Amino acid sequence: MIRSLRPLLMVLVAALLPQVAFATAQAPDLLLYHGDTLLLQTNPLEKWLEQQPQRPAELRGNGSTACWRGYVATWLLKDDHLFLLAVQPCGGLPLAAAVLQKWFPLEDPHRIAATWVMGRLDVVKGKLVRYEHLGYGSIYEQDWLLTFEAGKLVGQQLFTTRGCEMAEPPGGARTFSQRLSQAVAWARVPAMAPGKPRRMVAIEFQPDSTSRHCRVRLAKSAGAPYDSLAMAAARLLAAANWGTCYRWGRWQPFRWTAPVFFDEATRRRQRGQRRPTR
Repeated sequence: MIRSLRPLLMVLVAALLPQVAFATAQAPDLLLYHGDTLLLQTNPLEKWLEQQPQRPAELRGNGSTACWRGYVATWLLKDDHLFLLAVQPCGGLPLAAAVLQKWFPLEDPHRIAATWVMGRLDVVKGKLVRYEHLGYGSIYEQDWLLTFEAGKLVGQQLFTTRGCEMAEPPGGARTFSQRLSQAVAWARVPAMAPGKPRRMVAIEFQPDSTSRHCRVRLAKSAGAPYDSLAMAAARLLAAANWGTCYRWGRWQPFRWTAPVFFDEATRRRQRGQRRPTR
């Protein structure tokens, strides 16, 4: 869930809480450069589409959650100028030149000068180091930021990511929810009547740039005494090394939300186990 210009990456440990649109990794556009095909995690065609009276019927999508914009565009960077080569609706074939000619003046039958493109485009390079099931949240070894004015390249920066593959809950994301449950003081959890619905408390963890301090927040309440017991367990695990991620030369904040479930079967099982230490 991206809430600001800084990437805010939400990873839900063990359970998914309600999400907004684009809570699925999106198919990137493609950029051809010096014979290489690169992944473009920006969609320059969207700016042009926003200026049109209505979105073309050909680009209204096929319902794929991995392609909400409805298409994948292929671009060419040549002689410091950006060109649109092809537009392929998701799940379909590339649009014919006759269709594109209705939208753009085709001075060249094989490419369209992207003179409407302004600002930065993010091209990712190298290996995938951190997958996020969320928009363009996945992180690669490098980010090549290209700055354009009227489709002309006027600046570029290459950033190498650091530590992003290691930034995760202590002990690993897959087992963190289990460790959080084990850290609950189950001896203080009251007995629950048989057949009573289980209660869920959701805890949000937000480490700071040092990786040694972590803010803990109640994201979903189940009432007393479950909230206070879950928060106490969360604070016990929060004081650990969460790792740090640097992308675009800046520290990137992450948030994780993990659930704690309270039911009679779990209470009886956990009472017989030793609580983990930090």
